[in-house]
Amino acid sequence: MQGWQSPYLGQRELPRELSQFELQAFFSFSPAERELIARRRGDGLRLGLALHIGFVRMTGRPLNSVRVVPSVLLAHLGRELGIETPDLASVRALYARGRTLFDHQQLACESLGFGWMTEHQRRALVRVLRDEVAQCADRERLIVHARQWLYSHRLLVLRERDIRGLVAAALSELERTTAEAVRQSVPVSTLKRWSAVLDAPRPDGQPCQSWLWSAPAKHSTRQIAEVLERITCLKELGVDRALAEINNVLVRRYARRMASRAPSVNARVKEPARTVETACFLRYCLLTATDQFILMFQRRVADLWRQCADDAVAPIDWSRQYQLLLQELAELARDEAGTAELRTRLLELVAARRAQRTPSRASGIRRQLIAAIAPVRSLLVAAGSLSWTATGEHPALQALDILRAQYAAGDKTLPVDVTAARLGAAWRQDIADTDRERAFRALEVATLFALRRGLRNGSIWIEHSLSFRGRERLFIPDERWEVEARRHYARLQMPAKAANYLAPLLERVRAGVDAVATAVRTGALRVDDELHLAPLAADDEDPEVSRLRSRLDQRIGEVQLPEVILAVDAQVRFSWIMLAREPRSGQELLMVYAGILAHGTSLTAAECARMIPQLSATSIRQAMRWAGDERRLALACQAVLEHMQRQPIAATWGRADLASSDMMSLETSRRVWQARQDPRRQTASIGIYSHVKDRWGIFHAQPIVLNERQAGAAIEGVVRQEKVETTQLAVDTHGYTDFAMGLARLLGFDLCPRLRELNQRHLFVPRGMKVPEEIAAVCEATIDTALIETHWDSLVHLAASVITGHASAVTALARFGSAARGDPIYDAGVQLGKLLRTAFLADYFVNEAFRRELRRVLNRGEAVNALKRAIYTGRVGPAQARRADEMQAVADALSLLANIVMAWNTAQMQVVLDRWANRRQIVPAELTGRIAPTRLEGINLRGVFRFPLERYAGQILPSQTAVKTGAAG
Repeated sequence: MQGWQSPYLGQRELPRELSQFELQAFFSFSPAERELIARRRGDGLRLGLALHIGFVRMTGRPLNSVRVVPSVLLAHLGRELGIETPDLASVRALYARGRTLFDHQQLACESLGFGWMTEHQRRALVRVLRDEVAQCADRERLIVHARQWLYSHRLLVLRERDIRGLVAAALSELERTTAEAVRQSVPVSTLKRWSAVLDAPRPDGQPCQSWLWSAPAKHSTRQIAEVLERITCLKELGVDRALAEINNVLVRRYARRMASRAPSVNARVKEPARTVETACFLRYCLLTATDQFILMFQRRVADLWRQCADDAVAPIDWSRQYQLLLQELAELARDEAGTAELRTRLLELVAARRAQRTPSRASGIRRQLIAAIAPVRSLLVAAGSLSWTATGEHPALQALDILRAQYAAGDKTLPVDVTAARLGAAWRQDIADTDRERAFRALEVATLFALRRGLRNGSIWIEHSLSFRGRERLFIPDERWEVEARRHYARLQMPAKAANYLAPLLERVRAGVDAVATAVRTGALRVDDELHLAPLAADDEDPEVSRLRSRLDQRIGEVQLPEVILAVDAQVRFSWIMLAREPRSGQELLMVYAGILAHGTSLTAAECARMIPQLSATSIRQAMRWAGDERRLALACQAVLEHMQRQPIAATWGRADLASSDMMSLETSRRVWQARQDPRRQTASIGIYSHVKDRWGIFHAQPIVLNERQAGAAIEGVVRQEKVETTQLAVDTHGYTDFAMGLARLLGFDLCPRLRELNQRHLFVPRGMKVPEEIAAVCEATIDTALIETHWDSLVHLAASVITGHASAVTALARFGSAARGDPIYDAGVQLGKLLRTAFLADYFVNEAFRRELRRVLNRGEAVNALKRAIYTGRVGPAQARRADEMQAVADALSLLANIVMAWNTAQMQVVLDRWANRRQIVPAELTGRIAPTRLEGINLRGVFRFPLERYAGQILPSQTAVKTGAAG
């Protein structure tokens, strides 16, 4: 079932107002259903059975309502069935006999395959709810999940009271089992000590709970020390040795529940909830603080290298200096007046000096780091206090142990027997320096960078961390893999042997290379030392498209953003999806909208309260906390997208299985430790990475750090959206790596990068394969297919771990980045990725239509980013930018608002086109396909908002409307 259908499940009555979209979705019938309806005697019974079938399809339960049937529904059914229908009728009036009503209910359920739940199915639902509560704790969302499960299994939806009982029992059972696990892992005395520590204030008067939960402001040395202080405090409490077996999702949920309350309220929380929340809060604080320290550590190391690179002066032209000197010495050596011994020594000196090379810029940076050792030493002292782990004897940890011992002894001289050759050839000469104090400093710098590299490739980790655990944690456990491997191979549609996969791929590569060589021979491509691709000519603006766009703008007119939100909500009911029920009042509905606007614009709660005078800043802050939890905004965004894609005009916009992904930066304060300098705007910013369909609409968004590889985020967005099928994803250069191309193909789709640099456009073929002479300069026969075959199972194992959610693609690509060179799995993935890149580039070079298609979908991503930037004109507040959860809420809310604007534009264009079609004014699909739904002309995004709830209350607040109508009657 579609996500937008969830609000209708379990309803007992027909809505008072039905949109054309709802009529088409639920009250249109298949040929078999029409035949069943036609067998009834009389138009009244046919109308009654059609009502029952449509209602069961919409709500998953029989129709018992005695209310008047909406006139628009009666008219629609009359047109659908070709019968005369009354202008006014109720379900009771359609049936003279109660037995006939019951028979029609049964017949409607049987025709759609619905039946009542058996005891066996009830136990299955209980098991499903027990599994689901581990991922979601919101009661309303669990009720929706239960209804969706019943509907998808063709079971009639139970009464809300019965479902609530099952949900309450599942939540109580989860809390009880979690409390038991906590008590088994942590002694009672330790639990009491933890509670006492949280209740006691710190010396500065700040509550300990608030201090532990706070995020760093920047990545300065002082902030690193504060994070390290929190880690040390939690380790002294023994938190790092407890609760490792509890699901991190559960730990995060209970921790956030406690963090959302004032510390003074904790004493009123009853057991076992208080024990569970206290333990999970401390555990989650340790995990996140460790992640924060490592990320700040890596950033600080990169800053030190960059600062030394900026300060590095241009190297002296030693080559010129030496040449002059050597020329003079050579002339002196040739002087016959000198002795033979002097002549020999001078010639040796000349030969030795000629063998010397000009020092590289990197070596100059290393010399500066060794000279200015103070910041490096402070970072190593901080890192040395943590418990690092590695597989085997890691050279970075061995060197760190040496440094710890030297620091403890107060000795800053490196012993002569310490060489640390495994830290890299670049450091070998400096560590072997006769000046042992300088050698000690060189060892410190080498250790710092080796530790950073080990963290990046996963060979070094910390157990009490969320993102930097051992790399084997990325993979499904080996014992499970041995049992489930065949099922995962089938799910990924991968052969058990790599040779069966490589054979068609290699044939495709050969054909592609030959096609490129042919294009070079015919002059379509130019190759010298690089392959040069002629840029595509820009398409001229079609005057017909311009006229159509102008006519549509005139028909659509001007509107305020509140009315846009209400109009889309009346069609989709995304507010119901966020609440998991119908809003109980207009005030609650306004709070839903305020939560979206506060997250999705640059407005603070106080500014949003001035924009929506009906709400206070306090209530908007509460709405923001609520909206940002349990991925409510993402669910609403998905429902709006599904509604938009159902419009007929969407089919003219492009392919359903093609998408693009790109990042946009949002400005924020410099006092945000995750902020980076935007190279274009030169401001501190945070990135939002979005996935956009070729048929428009955002289907995934996530926050990322600027100036880092985006390949993991690109893959993650496709994998986590199972409802949106994507076979090709267009990205820019930052969104791809060779390893990522291989992993994406194993996951079932192709990464299609627009490569910026010419040296990235090289082709690769297997070793021994003959390369056409025309493209020899850009084609290399270096692919080792044997390496792919050897590690095929490991590559599929990693892909299965990502697609099942055992590991995220972001984490997997971070561990298998450039720092993992030399790892056999990484090398095998790179070899596979180079083959896939060659096959892609061959199509890209030769097929102009394919190139235009990719450019089109990438341009649509840029257009959507421009729309989002118009909505979010200010800066992300520090309170939102310091934690990933808050930034995820910003990304989802901004995507939801952009989708709402595009969905409204789409619906308005469709209404105009339908009106023209009724007048036999048919607009060709090639014209509508070039009209984007991202127009902002005529949509006011700012000002004091008034939401005309009364105009849409019948669709969004039907129960409230019915109560008022009954009271008025």
